[in-house]
Amino acid sequence: LGSSRWTFSGAFVGLLVLSFLNYFIRNASDGSYSLIMGPIGALMTLQYALTPAPASQPRNVILGQIVSGLVVLPFAYIPSEFLPIWLRQALATA
Repeated sequence: LGSSRWTFSGAFVGLLVLSFLNYFIRNASDGSYSLIMGPIGALMTLQYALTPAPASQPRNVILGQIVSGLVVLPFAYIPSEFLPIWLRQALATA
């Protein structure tokens, strides 16, 4: 139960701070820039729940975020005429 509390509180506070920063970044850029993407929630949970696991080590985390960003970002630039936004979000997450 102790590790569950640590995971929840760490992920919650981390995402709360990032959401707060994201709010100001989006307002300052008139909605053009955003800080939070889908994989960040999974990363937070992984970091706090499985700290000694190989997937939680810094080089794997950095490489994983780069790869996931390279996979997710192109979906943002597909015009809505080809794929509706709900389908792009599902494909990018999958």
